[in-house]
Amino acid sequence: MRRVPVVVILAIALVAAACDARPQAPEFTETTTTTTTLPGGSVDTTTTLTLPPAEERVTGIVNDVTDGDTVTLSIAGADATVRLLGINAPEMTECWGPEAFTFLSNLLLGREVLLVAGDEDVDPFGRLLRFLYLEDGADVELVNATMVETGNAVAVQGGNPFAPSMKASEARAYQSGRGMWGTFACGDTEGVTADRPVIRVDELSYDPVGPDDDALDQEYITIVNEGYGRVSIAGWVLRDESSTNRLTFPRGTVLAVGDTVTVVTGCDGGPSNAIHWCSDTPVWSNDGDTAIVSDTLGNAVIWYTYSGSDDS
Repeated sequence: MRRVPVVVILAIALVAAACDARPQAPEFTETTTTTTTLPGGSVDTTTTLTLPPAEERVTGIVNDVTDGDTVTLSIAGADATVRLLGINAPEMTECWGPEAFTFLSNLLLGREVLLVAGDEDVDPFGRLLRFLYLEDGADVELVNATMVETGNAVAVQGGNPFAPSMKASEARAYQSGRGMWGTFACGDTEGVTADRPVIRVDELSYDPVGPDDDALDQEYITIVNEGYGRVSIAGWVLRDESSTNRLTFPRGTVLAVGDTVTVVTGCDGGPSNAIHWCSDTPVWSNDGDTAIVSDTLGNAVIWYTYSGSDDS
């Protein structure tokens, strides 16, 4: 595994007053950008994936939308379920899930899309994993990126050639409070007054020394209260960008001004007041990940992202 210092990273915590002022979104450096010829003869200078020539293109008609990242298409007369690559939209039962579903439905239902495969063909559920493009004459729209740009999905890193540009779009969406990133996108009945809590990520150790599965007690995230009052985060949820890993802060978790709380991936390690995830596998990806903390209503209070290192 890579051994890299924990120097991270690009971080933002939600600091939203009545005017919803937010810190500046971080800049992402795109090191793999090339000029790519897209269908229809147009040129896109922000992608790294060469699309197939016209005679090799696979297209389908969208006839159903399951949620903000899953659709059903008719391809050559047969139905296929497609999961949009490189993004993760909220589930229908979660805050902003129905809104993401509605946005994608309005964008795609009944329309023809171009399907392009990535490094993975299908997911564990048998769904095709694809980038979807809409073509309108010379204009080409990457639907996966649109969902991120509008605040309807989180960009997922790790081998996705569009990750740098989509993560930059996600940063701008967060900074602007678009979609799911709105200060009170999920409601404000939690007793929030003029100011949102200033809770930030203080440190994230995502790649400790040693084999990943043997160093779970050294993988951790530390959160600090940099505000002006005590904050109860009991019932709040910490998750990664894939939403595969989720932890609910236990009852009685309160941060006084300047206090920190550390969440250790394993069942041991960390300071005396550490919360232990007790996960059997690493939570934070070495290839880049995003830590999101949401309050009990689902409003994002922390958005903190880092990119992986190619060092070995």
